[in-house]
Amino acid sequence: MIGQPTADQGRPPVSLGFIAVYVLAQFGIWIALLTPVVITIALRVSEIAGEAEKGRWLGIILAIGGFVALVITPICGALSDRTRSRFGRRRPWLLGGLLVSGVGLAILGTAPNLLLLGIGWVICQAGFNAMQAACLPILPDVIPYHMQGRVAGMLGMTSTAGTFAGSWITQYTQSSDLMMFMAPFAITVASILTLCVILPDRPAVSSDSKMNPLIMLRSIFAPFRDWDFSWAFGSRFLIMMAWSFLLTYQLFFLTDQLALSRSDATQVMVKSMAIIASATIAISLVGGFITDWTGRRKPLIFVAAALEASGFLVIALAPSVSQFLVGVALAGIGKGLYFAVDLALLAAILPSDEDRAKDMGVFQIANSLPQSLAPAIAPIILAVGSASGKNYAAIYIVGCLFALLGAFAIKPVRRSR
Repeated sequence: MIGQPTADQGRPPVSLGFIAVYVLAQFGIWIALLTPVVITIALRVSEIAGEAEKGRWLGIILAIGGFVALVITPICGALSDRTRSRFGRRRPWLLGGLLVSGVGLAILGTAPNLLLLGIGWVICQAGFNAMQAACLPILPDVIPYHMQGRVAGMLGMTSTAGTFAGSWITQYTQSSDLMMFMAPFAITVASILTLCVILPDRPAVSSDSKMNPLIMLRSIFAPFRDWDFSWAFGSRFLIMMAWSFLLTYQLFFLTDQLALSRSDATQVMVKSMAIIASATIAISLVGGFITDWTGRRKPLIFVAAALEASGFLVIALAPSVSQFLVGVALAGIGKGLYFAVDLALLAAILPSDEDRAKDMGVFQIANSLPQSLAPAIAPIILAVGSASGKNYAAIYIVGCLFALLGAFAIKPVRRSR
């Protein structure tokens, strides 16, 4: 195997059955977390707030939940790394997060007002991100290096698959507010419980001083002292900034730049999301096998980010829907390849074996923060060369530049080829 590190020495192999259960567990987390984000919270907000106020309240509730996710993931990761329970260090947080998220979803499905709806979503974010903090580090904890690429590729497609599966289930559960939230969660319960049964987990071996809150707080920022982690974080942050522009402003690009009606633009967006999903899922699997076969991560990440950049540029210059969809396809292929290989690279360069969950939780900030920053700086970009402030082509050109910077940001990484 080209470039395989010594980390595999003494690490037992894992079965295909374990990999399947692990990937299904990650899918289970996403389907119950993203279905509310994409559709079911919006439906409940519409019922409670009414048409005039639904947009504002949906933004407020999702923004508060996003902040909770930003904070809770590294904290729960740090606690998981230090958990000395006889049940292991990951399993208690998987089960505890499962219980908490179930309570949050029940509140979402029965809340009579916006306050309780917001509280329910905060509880959900705490529970799901506690599970996420314990689930992601299973990749470097358990999976041998020579298999991490293909497993990372499978994990990379679970969020897209979860979004589509949750939307499909919701069309059959809209008659019941509670079932809209609990039906996808049934998959979460089954998959997480199965993973907990077969997970080779061990308790943490750490001193009492590491449980000191001040030491734990300082440790959250410790990975940024590591050269490789900082550059990998920067690369992911830049890529997610580019994607935040695409996902947030494609409707306005279609209506204002390509002059489509709202109904026509909505139909194009459905095609766009289907193309992104298909490209992401297909290339994630292929990219994972390629990176394991070659033992190389950085060249594939560079190619992936460059593909994304080219897709954004094609969109920016698109005079028609057809060219827009071509750009979306290119960006989707790049996204699938990037998220498959980048997760495998991260698993290989984590600064500390004892702090894997915490460090991966910190890394998730690179996913979450751009979702708030991109809309904040967008008005400045939209005003460039446009008196009306609707230069949506400029948004995608800036997205192209962010993706290119993300490609070059991976080059200084030293501990992975």
